Amino acid sequence: MEFPFKKIGLAITFSPTGKSLLLEAKRLQQLFNSELFLFHIGEKNEEKEAALLQLIADSGLPPNSFKLDWGSGKPAKAIIKKAKEYSLDLLIAGALEKETMINYYIGSVARKLMRKAPCSLLIHTIRPGGLSKFNKFCVSVDFTSENEKMIQLAYQFALLENAKEFVLIREFKVLGLTSTVYETGSAQGTEKVRLEIQKEEEEKTKLYVKELQLKNISVETVCLYGKEGWEANKYIRENGGDIFVHLAPKHSLKFVDRLFQHDLEFIVKELPCSLLLIKLSNEDKS
Repeated sequence: MEFPFKKIGLAITFSPTGKSLLLEAKRLQQLFNSELFLFHIGEKNEEKEAALLQLIADSGLPPNSFKLDWGSGKPAKAIIKKAKEYSLDLLIAGALEKETMINYYIGSVARKLMRKAPCSLLIHTIRPGGLSKFNKFCVSVDFTSENEKMIQLAYQFALLENAKEFVLIREFKVLGLTSTVYETGSAQGTEKVRLEIQKEEEEKTKLYVKELQLKNISVETVCLYGKEGWEANKYIRENGGDIFVHLAPKHSLKFVDRLFQHDLEFIVKELPCSLLLIKLSNEDKS
């Protein structure tokens, strides 16, 4: 099966997670039969080049299986520049660590990549026990045509991984529902309305999944009432999951989004598993 991630990129570093990210890039390159582009952001000299080549050799990558390049400038901007230069289909980055309040407002490299990456982005968390495949896929559902194409891509990925579980998560909320308490004076009445809407969403989700015809893997549907991103995060933390697949933001998040947390920002900050943000090409959208 030919997968659309034909060009994979990784900004290679000497950080503690650098080796694990390199091994994951190697694994996905083999899984997707892709080209692999490695780039280091920093000054090039003989000592650094030798150290990078040794790090790459230690990962088991054959010398002719990748392209190594160098970049300069602020890390996020330099990485995005390289992603555009090589027309990458997938960019791999490390998951965020706990941040100070100052760093949160400035924005980490991974968060900036989430906002502005020109391609799909895998924010990878190191799993217990080291390198392993994604056995449980959790995938966001919103009933749009773009979402349907994203689910199909995630499904292809899961088949390549020989994954065991494929969970489609539908998050929903009803504007004005809480005000019903004040209008009716009955919290029980509000809860009844919520449960009725929940049942409707579950039925719509099951019908939606049936039309997708995802037959070669165990598929489960989950409907969660609450804020998008928050409920999925909680579900994955409580029930497990190796990777959460979501559509990438349609546009770069503005400065105001740095001050008032975007739904996807929360997912990244409190990441329970690896996160794949799929950016559809114009061809995929048609």
